[in-house]
Amino acid sequence: MATRFRLTEDAVRDLEQAAAYLAEQSESAALNLAEDLEHTFLFIADWPGCGHRRSDITPHGDIRFWTKGDYLICYRLATSPLLILGVVHGARDAARLIATRLEDR
Repeated sequence: MATRFRLTEDAVRDLEQAAAYLAEQSESAALNLAEDLEHTFLFIADWPGCGHRRSDITPHGDIRFWTKGDYLICYRLATSPLLILGVVHGARDAARLIATRLEDR
């Protein structure tokens, strides 16, 4: 089966930090998060237009956002495989973090 999505280094780091934080409280919670997010990435890969634009974060029309639980997923449209740019917890300043990352691209 072809890869349907890939993660940037920033997105991998986001997931590693989230899993490490959750694992301190519950290993199963960390595993559940990873599984839930993987299912969400696959859903978005199948339906990339499902996300919404966030002009408060970026003017780029090819960047979309999807919320899964407490996490904001940022991805680029029209890439194959789907490119996940970030997965940021809502307690963090997600808009600022993602906007800063997008400026660097």
